[in-house]
Amino acid sequence: MNSTQDLADDDRRVGRFVLAITILIVLAAPVMASTAPDFALRSVAGANYRLSEHRGEVVALIFWASWCGDCRRELERFERLRATYAPAGLVVLSVSLDEEPAHAATIAAAAGIDYPVLLDAGKKVSRVYEADRLPLILLIDRNGVIRARYDALDESEEHGLLVRLRDLIDE
Repeated sequence: MNSTQDLADDDRRVGRFVLAITILIVLAAPVMASTAPDFALRSVAGANYRLSEHRGEVVALIFWASWCGDCRRELERFERLRATYAPAGLVVLSVSLDEEPAHAATIAAAAGIDYPVLLDAGKKVSRVYEADRLPLILLIDRNGVIRARYDALDESEEHGLLVRLRDLIDE
């Protein structure tokens, strides 16, 4: 009877070991990066922008709307980042989900941003990028691969974003 108990204990240990290894493999697996879907949108200033035109540059892509409380803070944050890192290859593009271009233009002017405000009133691009919660911030590397995805940032998350952004610029 003791040997039967020993075999059952061994089976449980092996089962726990296999489960632990499986969990470690899943947790250690790299997040699968995906190529950012290309799009073309008109800006509030009337110019057309295509994401693929910025290959070779690091792109911060921000989805927002005038009715989003946290969005203005992120627009202002990325204006500061653009001013600092543009010489190193950072491009900031914002995509407004506002149905009225004037609303987007008013918020952008009030936030003092100097990067393109693109209009996605039909929400075609935002659906492709699954921008269900705003703001949505994506960091895209020089090869057009999405490397990070953020919602509204608090101070501790901003540090992580800065580290990731600098790493992408240095690649």
